[in-house]
Amino acid sequence: MLIKRKVPYVSIFGNHDDEQGMSRASQMAIVESLPYSLSQPGPADISGVGNYYIEVLARGGSDHSAITIYLLDTHSYSPDERTYPGYDWVKPDQIDWFRRTAASLKKKHSEFTLHHMDVSFVHIPLPEYRQEGQLFKGEYREPVTAPLYNSGLRDALVEQGVVMVGCGHDHVNDYCALSTDNQTSRPDLWMCYAGAAGFGGYAGYGGYHRRVRLFDLDANVGRITTWKRLEYGDIASRIDEQVIVDVGQPVVMPDQEWMSM
Repeated sequence: MLIKRKVPYVSIFGNHDDEQGMSRASQMAIVESLPYSLSQPGPADISGVGNYYIEVLARGGSDHSAITIYLLDTHSYSPDERTYPGYDWVKPDQIDWFRRTAASLKKKHSEFTLHHMDVSFVHIPLPEYRQEGQLFKGEYREPVTAPLYNSGLRDALVEQGVVMVGCGHDHVNDYCALSTDNQTSRPDLWMCYAGAAGFGGYAGYGGYHRRVRLFDLDANVGRITTWKRLEYGDIASRIDEQVIVDVGQPVVMPDQEWMSM
């Protein structure tokens, strides 16, 4: 559909993608060759395949970046099942690469006269997605299958000014949760699930319909609005629409209803 409509796109790998005999590097070479794909393998000297960033330029032929999208490979299964059973985590060399890259781009980004925004996408959720007490909006229908080992990606994202991170992985969770500063409770980072769109995995928890999350990023005012659309039924409605970033910063809008984990 993206190719048919001539829409540029990026992609990252999930934990199952290299289980049928073709390596991630080989798959990425195919993905890179597809029309309108902006996907990249990223640096060969750090862990994983698909650690890269994309600059979205401002309108009107500007050469200034309005939005930077950071993508990171979250791998597959834990390399230490005895101590940390379950899923793998973003490695320290990936986080170091992200920090260096984000820091090196800040001067250029500061030349954009409006509101430059940094966002990120991964597949497996961060451990902070399951933190108790935080505000969230959307469906929380199954345990968060984040890695048991916390390698510190959330703190690195906040440190470098990323305002929103999106993930997939859990099939029937589709909420956005707010991660806050421990001391001031100031909004630090919105953590959103994509909503399951494919038919290759489980679903049907209590009549859960396939859905996709959309993000509307407006660099003119530094705002990110997000909502979901259903596969069938009330497909025209914007489900759980919310503003998560305003004037370039994560926010909680006072006119919206929230739940707490």
